[in-house]
Amino acid sequence: MGISLLGKNIKEYRNKKGLSLKKLTEIAEVGYATIYDLENGKKQNINSTTLEKVATALETSTNELLGIDVIEHTVDDIPDTIDAIFESDELEIDGIKLTSKEKDILKSIYKNGIDVIRLMRSN
Repeated sequence: MGISLLGKNIKEYRNKKGLSLKKLTEIAEVGYATIYDLENGKKQNINSTTLEKVATALETSTNELLGIDVIEHTVDDIPDTIDAIFESDELEIDGIKLTSKEKDILKSIYKNGIDVIRLMRSN
């Protein structure tokens, strides 16, 4: 079993902070074996409570430890945002992926709503 990204990241952040494995487990109040096993590939994951404790002890986020990139998008132009949303091939309603035709219908409804708002504002 290889070392998980989580295990690698915990070790990397721990080393950057100059913490021994023992010191990290004391600060995070988690078992030594839990962190040791993660860092050495004997364990691949941990529960969310333990993950949060370790992230806090390492002064980082759970997303950083898990290697999750958070992409923030500021919505300042609704029509452009609608276009971006409907470019996805993963959109679903009731667990069923939308067809291109269904996406076009929804996109049209949203755009018509925007046109109505613009018309109301111009009067």
